[in-house]
Amino acid sequence: MSERIITVFGATGEQGGSVARALLQQGSWKVRGITRNPDSDKAKSLKDLGAEMVKASLDDKESLRAAIRGSYGVFLVTNFWEFMNMERETKQGKDAADVCREEGVKHFIYSGLAPTKRLAGFVAPHLQSKGDVEDYIATLGMPYTIVRWPFYYENILKTMAQKQADGTFVIALPMEKRPLYGIAVGDGGPAVASIFQKSDEYAGKIVGLAGEHSTVEQYAATVTKNTSKTFKYIEVTEEAYAGFGFPGADDLALMFKFFKSDAFQRDVALTKKLNPKTQTFEEFVIANRDKFDAL
Repeated sequence: MSERIITVFGATGEQGGSVARALLQQGSWKVRGITRNPDSDKAKSLKDLGAEMVKASLDDKESLRAAIRGSYGVFLVTNFWEFMNMERETKQGKDAADVCREEGVKHFIYSGLAPTKRLAGFVAPHLQSKGDVEDYIATLGMPYTIVRWPFYYENILKTMAQKQADGTFVIALPMEKRPLYGIAVGDGGPAVASIFQKSDEYAGKIVGLAGEHSTVEQYAATVTKNTSKTFKYIEVTEEAYAGFGFPGADDLALMFKFFKSDAFQRDVALTKKLNPKTQTFEEFVIANRDKFDAL
């Protein structure tokens, strides 16, 4: 094992956890996982796998400095939905990027999203806050790669499908039958680990991750075909979706508006090159059939 350290923020979360586990499995690096609670079960599980778990907060720049010091590489993901505050998330990302530059990090990988104002002429807050960080990172003069996850397949299991009185499930989105990029969130981790192995090749690049590019109707039909449940897609307008009333509905309506534009791009072939085990949605459904059947 190399003595070079990769520091992974959000190591007990979905994206960061997948990156930390992939790096540990790769066996080429020492992995330092960053969390606010090193005593959590997820943190202990990573420690058992060989990670060093360190406490730090994205809102405390000096704790970031202590966490990042000595790192060859850093993977950073921030969570807009924790506070739903653009300025706070953007400051967190910029502060972490500044510390990486100051500490001489050789490869900074940021989990970003597109700056919709520049690319599409409107602001989708949870995309723009990360997009502003992306644009800032590009000015710092340090080696970096941007990775962009698409929608998670897991969302269809967790929140996207609503159960009806007849036992069927409805996915109501304003996608106008346009295809939607998706991925199993954990499949992004091995892709990021591969990018760290090829730092020179991916320096300065934006890598759009995806395992599938299908319409929501096709996603729904895939669930119906492979499980005991019936899933259907219903088209709604962006205005109707924004009016659904849950926190962030208006933000997500703008996200779907961007998803329908030509500026929203991911690369299925490149993702599968970086992680040959990247799942199609059908493979994901079959692997998780018991969870769908239990809905």
